[in-house]
Amino acid sequence: MRLIKLVSSLMCGLIIFSLYVMYEKKSTEAFYQKNWGYQLLQIETLHQKYGLTGKKVKIALIDTGVSPSLHINVVKGINVLDDSTNFQDDHGHGTHLAGVLGSKQLGIAPDSELYIVKALDDNLQGDISNIVKSIEWSISQKVDIILMPFGTFNDSADLKKAIDLAVSHKIIVVSSVGNYELQENSDITYPAKYDNVIAVGALNNEGELWKGTTLGEELDFLLPGQYINSYSLSGDFLLSSGTSISSAYMAGVLALYLEKNKKEEFDFDKLLEELKNQSKQMEGFHIVDPVQLLIK
Repeated sequence: MRLIKLVSSLMCGLIIFSLYVMYEKKSTEAFYQKNWGYQLLQIETLHQKYGLTGKKVKIALIDTGVSPSLHINVVKGINVLDDSTNFQDDHGHGTHLAGVLGSKQLGIAPDSELYIVKALDDNLQGDISNIVKSIEWSISQKVDIILMPFGTFNDSADLKKAIDLAVSHKIIVVSSVGNYELQENSDITYPAKYDNVIAVGALNNEGELWKGTTLGEELDFLLPGQYINSYSLSGDFLLSSGTSISSAYMAGVLALYLEKNKKEEFDFDKLLEELKNQSKQMEGFHIVDPVQLLIK
């Protein structure tokens, strides 16, 4: 009788375990269906197997701010629109990108330290003078990466000077190339157009070039950018597309890179060369492969 009970208990345990495994598999599959970019880049492998999560890497996100409903590691933030410390997002763009960067659930670098600069208003508009001020503040905070997921068609000597200053402080500057390829006579926007800024375009959810990505010789890398899952202002999940998101992926990958490699060794040209050498090639484009880059 004891043997029968023991076998019965064992069978129940196996059934429960099997159901648990099935549930976990379905949950994982559902997660990856909504977070295909996370899966494509094998971010979970980098987090869990290799322990790379962006620890002690400081990222400045210059955008529309961040919603207080988003639970991420914001160390400090400012609002250059009104010279205050209220960096609450009233658009949603910055919040979505901050989730891609640093959220515990789906962030590329969940342990990175975010420095938030609210420089764009609720219409995603901003002045060059405020962007320059944002860069200068980021330099003063000794960040490692500055992410500018926006662009302008107008060159600016002041903007270029501020970026040059940031790079001279061994700060990696990342920007999106724009979503204008479907328009006539499109061109990559500034600051991505500058040669000392990492210019990022988007892959679609098939792992191919997203049709909205602005093309040009300054385009450096492609990363996921279509139907990317992150957070809305309310804290709910939201799918969005654009090269801005791809640039956030780039900043996250670079945070993992800096966590593994000493910052003192940073040289922009060498970094760019290494990134390209460790990327996959597709029709002349470089697709960042974080596992190949970091686990070699």
